[in-house]
Amino acid sequence: MAQDAPVRVGIIGAGGFTNTHMEELAKVDGVEVVAFCRRDPDALAEMQSKWDVGKGYTDYKELLADGEIDAVDIVTPTDSHHPIAMDAIAAGKHVLCDKPLAMTASQCEEMLAAAEAAGVVHCTNFNQRGRTPVGQIKQLIDDGYLGDIYHINIWWGQSQAHDLRPDATPWRFRAEAGGGTIYELIHAFDMALLLGGPVRRLAAIAPVMEKNRPIPGYPDGMDCDAPDSSAFLLEFSTGSYAVIHTSFITRGLDDSSGTHVHLDIAGSTGRLQNDGLTSIRGINGLGNRDVLTEVPAGPAYPQPYEQFVRAVLTGEPVKSSFAAGLEAARLRDAAQLAADEERWVRLD
Repeated sequence: MAQDAPVRVGIIGAGGFTNTHMEELAKVDGVEVVAFCRRDPDALAEMQSKWDVGKGYTDYKELLADGEIDAVDIVTPTDSHHPIAMDAIAAGKHVLCDKPLAMTASQCEEMLAAAEAAGVVHCTNFNQRGRTPVGQIKQLIDDGYLGDIYHINIWWGQSQAHDLRPDATPWRFRAEAGGGTIYELIHAFDMALLLGGPVRRLAAIAPVMEKNRPIPGYPDGMDCDAPDSSAFLLEFSTGSYAVIHTSFITRGLDDSSGTHVHLDIAGSTGRLQNDGLTSIRGINGLGNRDVLTEVPAGPAYPQPYEQFVRAVLTGEPVKSSFAAGLEAARLRDAAQLAADEERWVRLD
């Protein structure tokens, strides 16, 4: 499976997140964004003008019917991913889909099966593998820096408290739209799977602390049913484990990046942790009692945008394919069940 450059992409859901996608795709050789789709024609025209994109559609099915478009990048709310992706696959388009891949693991299974049957390239946008040091830590683990993994700590925080983010999008706090710290912060599950491998079982707690949120357009505030903080305990098939903590309602975070992730991983011969979004500290070697010091991180982990384009052009396998989106969704579904029923849920 391969084609000549450029790969001509249409972005479906050309809203605020599209700016990030355009910036990232601009770093990749052999790709051209040729069309945007957005339901609001005025907002669509504004985005087209900003990024000098010639074609604009208010109906994604019209975009899919455009024979000059090779691939689509789906940047819509989670609850629309499955139908749009299935239609795109049926139209023979390669598909890059934002995370979470779909609302349930069963929907992800359908998407993966359809993409494989159609022979199109499929990719889940787990961009935090490359945006944070997690991908480079994975490479160090594969090189034997830690020996056998003992335990993993993952902390992911965002300052989304109502007084800090009065302009936050309402869907972030609605379970039916895929909001909350189980669904939206599914990156944490992807990180755990990438670093620790398959999960045997998990337990979870996922409360809603801010049950009513002042939001413009809602005179009495908006009732929230998606968890705004969560904690998970995962046991891997190897017997090692991970502790994950995610939060929208913590304070004192640097708002310049919007992503606040801390990793701390211990193994039989070493330990690794990230230092912000730019560097990694560690220690390895039996009998070594020194403090953690900066570790050369090695090559950058390829972002999904780059993986996706390369796969279309050369047939190179995608690391964060729909299969990765499915595995993370299985953990997410199990986490919701574990929280709802207050019990361990097995995945093996």
